[in-house]
Amino acid sequence: MDIQNHYYGHSAALARAAGLDSVRHINGLIQHGWTVTSPNLAQFADFATLPKTARRLVWSHAARGWSAEDDSFETTAIGAPFLYLSALTAGAPSRRSAAVVFPVHGTRLVEVGSDDVAFAREIADREGPAVICVHPEDLDRPDKRAVWTKFGHTVVSAGARRDPEFLGRILALVRSAPRVVSNQLSTAILYAAAEGTEIAIYGSDASTGSLGTGVAERTRDLWPEFYADVDTERLRSIALAELGRDHLLDPAGLRAALGWEHRSPNPFLSYWISAPVRKAGAVLGLVGRPRGAKESSTASPPSAFLRHPLSHLPGRLPRLPAKGEPFPHPLTPPNER
Repeated sequence: MDIQNHYYGHSAALARAAGLDSVRHINGLIQHGWTVTSPNLAQFADFATLPKTARRLVWSHAARGWSAEDDSFETTAIGAPFLYLSALTAGAPSRRSAAVVFPVHGTRLVEVGSDDVAFAREIADREGPAVICVHPEDLDRPDKRAVWTKFGHTVVSAGARRDPEFLGRILALVRSAPRVVSNQLSTAILYAAAEGTEIAIYGSDASTGSLGTGVAERTRDLWPEFYADVDTERLRSIALAELGRDHLLDPAGLRAALGWEHRSPNPFLSYWISAPVRKAGAVLGLVGRPRGAKESSTASPPSAFLRHPLSHLPGRLPRLPAKGEPFPHPLTPPNER
């Protein structure tokens, strides 16, 4: 229905789990990242209404940050795409590496304020030379890479938002690392914990867009275990609940939830026509967002979208990664490829 359904390789992972040979248009919206509030407000806010048969597909109804029963919108929990991909590659070997770090980062739309130099120094002191997974926009910027490399770290990236191999790269990184580190509780930290990898969160609080340090403060309040010396199995149990392990579906159930039981023109038309129009209306203030959306997301002004208008338009559906090695290699800077 919308381009966010195909962020981070999620639709590709779900297609594999559903037993399909290609990605299809999805009849609804899929949660594309872990949230500290309702996905309906944090990620689906541009769509206060959906087509009649479309669903709001979330990862879990057992998350601490929001209650499905108290939410204004009906949702269907299907489990995180990461868990499906993890199950599909269970037992696959993965090379052991140095500690892997996922620093909080900004995007074209959301500005993040953090002391990366201090964080890079602390990582070197505590972990030694580490692998730093950065936003792909930073991978081609020598000035951004130098913040990390001058302390002996190696810089990589999982790819752009619409890269179908993104999720496979993240899985490879968190499964192979002896320890995964960040300066804030995030989706990647939950993925690592779900894999049974040791995690650590330290460094100063990052300021995220219009929300300031509120996200960092909320995560410490609601998930204190991730900031304390807690057994890895306990963290794994919490992470699996947040990611929706108990909601995972078999291939037939997954096809039904995604609207992939039979072909229909409606999701196709929504993806190419109605969803972009609806989103543009919400961005420009012509279409209302749900109450509370502004306080729950890092909403950007219309000017931020207009600076990169093509990046928000629909494109052809992602292709499934070729079968072969279970894990794609992370991306490296241009001069190191």
